[in-house]
Amino acid sequence: MRNSIAYGWTVVSRTVGLQCLASLGLATVYWIAQGGHAALAAGLGGMSVALGNALFAVRMFGARPVPPRQALRALYAAEIVKIMLVTGVLILALTVWKLAFGPIIAGLVLAQIVFWIALVVVR
Repeated sequence: MRNSIAYGWTVVSRTVGLQCLASLGLATVYWIAQGGHAALAAGLGGMSVALGNALFAVRMFGARPVPPRQALRALYAAEIVKIMLVTGVLILALTVWKLAFGPIIAGLVLAQIVFWIALVVVR
């Protein structure tokens, strides 16, 4: 029998790790093809999704089990925090840091695809 919280942390750590590796790989490809700014944009797009998922996990898999109603509230709150983080990073990257849109979106989409695949594959 598995401890659901410990198992959750295992899945999260592997999934976020895969997202970070994929983002780093994409950033490396952009570095070679288009230079440092594009690599930064791609890495930032992917890492924002990975960080959002890590924060989601921290909120969901707290230190102790909670009643179902409280777990559902934590799920909603964690999803809102994740969306706000990704949106905030995108706004900063595009308006303040003036990074290219294409690499940012490529990194974000790649990290999200890795997330979906990892949820099926990672055990």
